[in-house]
Amino acid sequence: MHNRHYFQPRPAFSDDAADYVLHFIDVTRPDLTQYPQISQLGDWMHYGENDYRFWTHISKNDLTATISQATGITADHFEIIDSADFKGYSYF
Repeated sequence: MHNRHYFQPRPAFSDDAADYVLHFIDVTRPDLTQYPQISQLGDWMHYGENDYRFWTHISKNDLTATISQATGITADHFEIIDSADFKGYSYF
């Protein structure tokens, strides 16, 4: 996982990958480098204080299950926002 500036081009990994924001609600953003089973799923970067932005080939449902299982954070404390679903959303 790498820290990146917000205004960089999409990473090479993600030519055909989905673009997501992982937003944590009412919990501190965990350090995903401590969870290799998550950090290896795609190309990640810090995004604001509570979020990560990432590109991956994994489905939103599979990501939710993997993140919840690995971190112990239940799905009601985070949301995965797909850029395809939120064209006008302020993150994108």
